[in-house]
Amino acid sequence: GGYFTRLLEELELSDFIRSYIPLGRKSRDKIYQLTDFYSLFYFHFLADKNTKAGDWLAALDHPSHRAWSGYAFEQVCMAHIAEIKRALGIEAVQTQESAWRSRASEDGAQVDLVLQRRDNIIHLFEMKFSINEYTITKKYDAELRNKLGSFRQETKTKSAVWLAMLTTYGIKDGPYKYQIQNELTMDCLFD
Repeated sequence: GGYFTRLLEELELSDFIRSYIPLGRKSRDKIYQLTDFYSLFYFHFLADKNTKAGDWLAALDHPSHRAWSGYAFEQVCMAHIAEIKRALGIEAVQTQESAWRSRASEDGAQVDLVLQRRDNIIHLFEMKFSINEYTITKKYDAELRNKLGSFRQETKTKSAVWLAMLTTYGIKDGPYKYQIQNELTMDCLFD
């Protein structure tokens, strides 16, 4: 209804949420995502929890904290799309930003950021937080290949599809790094 729509618009204008239409979907499939960094932190770590002094330090090496770090890094990246485009050298190229999720893949392939360029190039972005250089393992290489193949097959795109990674400190040299066409580090977000 009108009231709920107005509330969503106000939250979006205030940068508490963002909306986007996933690639290949219609406007009625619009997705809303909470983007206010403090609210994200509050709901994950403080709401409905009895936190005590020292809890934060004790949680630093916990799997839930590592998962949160990855999610928070993705959100910071999504808040800096203009800087990502500048780092790629495509700030003057018209792009459409979206996300994509496979409808057919059994493995649940999804891409957090798709930059579909007017010049018929598509960047599929993976964003990875790591306290060191990120290592692409054999297993993760298979996931990347699945995402790329599923994307090409399901979207039936005729555009060039480039795999891109944005990591905290870069990608460690190794046998599976070769298929990444664009490698960016978090430094580009703050130039």
